Amino acid sequence: MSNDDRLATGIGPAAVTALPQAAAADDTDTAPLWCARLAQFGMIGAAQDHFRPAAEGGDLAAVKCMVWLAWEAGQDGDAVTWLRRAAQADDPWAMFELGRSLPGEAEQWYRRAAEKGDGLAMNNLGSLLSRAGRREEAMDWYRRAAEAGVELAMNNLAVQHVLQGDTESAGQWFRRAADAGNVDGMANLGRLKLETDDLREAETWLTRAAERGHPGAAELLADLLTRTGRPGEAENWRAGRVPGR
Repeated sequence: MSNDDRLATGIGPAAVTALPQAAAADDTDTAPLWCARLAQFGMIGAAQDHFRPAAEGGDLAAVKCMVWLAWEAGQDGDAVTWLRRAAQADDPWAMFELGRSLPGEAEQWYRRAAEKGDGLAMNNLGSLLSRAGRREEAMDWYRRAAEAGVELAMNNLAVQHVLQGDTESAGQWFRRAADAGNVDGMANLGRLKLETDDLREAETWLTRAAERGHPGAAELLADLLTRTGRPGEAENWRAGRVPGR
């Protein structure tokens, strides 16, 4: 049976339609799901043979399909090769993934993706610069990512403000991160409120973070409950017993 014949059966027809749509949309949930299903039915090689001609001809969606299929097959070197092709076509997602895949080239690829408006690349570039001690530049990229709505960057920017001693700005960004659903933001906002003796707000945010599984928040919450005369509740949190569950 030829590869085209194999893809004409079972999930093949749906996969060869859905995978390029997901890849073109940078849908990081759906694309790997289809690749996993193709692998489940032994169709990865057939799919690679199917998409390769279009990818080699420069079709960006097909190139991205080849990236996802290579990852599913454990062919990381091939994935990087295809990512470079996509990056040559000015694709920000490919640039971002090259930054994640190639630590030695991370800054250049994150920067290129960030300059094209990729929020996660802005955040990761900020993290890389922060680790290198380039904190002012890091804050600039964290701020850009935060203002683009990246909740992780909101928390990271707040941490930078803490390091600079600007607790007011830190509190604002921790709150924005927490309001956006970032668990670290909730925990850090609770910690900040604890340090300023705003115990009611501290308990609120530490509880929200602890309920979502943040271990540091649970420990701080337990300490706070002990301080405020509720040792039984504190022991429940230390034992990992979430109230109401």
